[in-house]
Amino acid sequence: MRKLLALVGVYILIILFIPYILVTALKGAPQSGQQQSAPETEQAAATEPVETISVYIADTGEVRDMPFGEYIKGVVAAEMPASFHDEALKAQAVAARSYTLTRMQGYKRDGTPPEHNGAMTCTDPAHCKAWLSEDALRAQWGADYDTYWKKISDCVDATTGVVMTYEGNLVNAVFHSTSSGATESAVDVWGGNVPYLVSVQSEGEELSPKYEDSVTMTIEEFKNKVLAAYPEAVWDDGELVRDIARSEAGGITTLVTGGITMKGTEFRTMFGLRSTNVDFSYEGDTVTMHTKGNGHGVGMSQYGANYLAGTGMGYADILKKYYTGVEVGAFTGTI
Repeated sequence: MRKLLALVGVYILIILFIPYILVTALKGAPQSGQQQSAPETEQAAATEPVETISVYIADTGEVRDMPFGEYIKGVVAAEMPASFHDEALKAQAVAARSYTLTRMQGYKRDGTPPEHNGAMTCTDPAHCKAWLSEDALRAQWGADYDTYWKKISDCVDATTGVVMTYEGNLVNAVFHSTSSGATESAVDVWGGNVPYLVSVQSEGEELSPKYEDSVTMTIEEFKNKVLAAYPEAVWDDGELVRDIARSEAGGITTLVTGGITMKGTEFRTMFGLRSTNVDFSYEGDTVTMHTKGNGHGVGMSQYGANYLAGTGMGYADILKKYYTGVEVGAFTGTI
């Protein structure tokens, strides 16, 4: 009798706990019609936002129509070392795509600039972004061509149609080689306040071969460079450079030399410096300008992106770090 009662008790407990077990299990499973988070590789669209793009080839003076995706591959290959991690190359592809589409929207609205000779973009990195043909890349990469071209092609294809947007609008995704350890805000470099182009910390920059540099010249040579642009410059206060104002990231926003107030960007160009993050030291009749970083410093740092990719960070998170408040996903608008 006792055995029978024990068995009955066990059956009752099982019956009572079966609904609890089922409910608990179902809570961890996706419900019918419930969408799960897709991995980054599934964000890509089936096609690029535009089929072709007209490109002014600065070296030859010709305008060439090419598939949009092939153009982006040429940009990535020209702008970022093919030896970089895949996720950095993917981030570069999305940045290049977003930048190009933003420009195309503006040119369709306002007309193309004369530098483009009627094309939507050009290969002059001083005006648009660098681009290299497959023939040029064969010459540059030599025996590594097949490996590197496949690597870059795969990374671009994996992000087909993926762009960055801010409040629904395409992002002007500027980028640079190496920051000083923090990126610059657009307002400090170009004067316009762009909410997604603000200063952020950037780790791993010291691993870049372009992180530090220095330029040494005589003080007379320094003054002559300034006088070539400003004949009225006079150094009557005994100081070569004074009143240095800096951005949050450390770049020079303005300084005074020879009585001339100059923007940091102008000073960088005048002396051929890698960045506006400059410190000065003097010895005898010479001045040395020590720089950190390479490029304008705004947006994504390419070497910073590669460092983050090496830690396991995916391309979407890399982009969201450097472009504050953006969304990363397949383009759904019109050009």
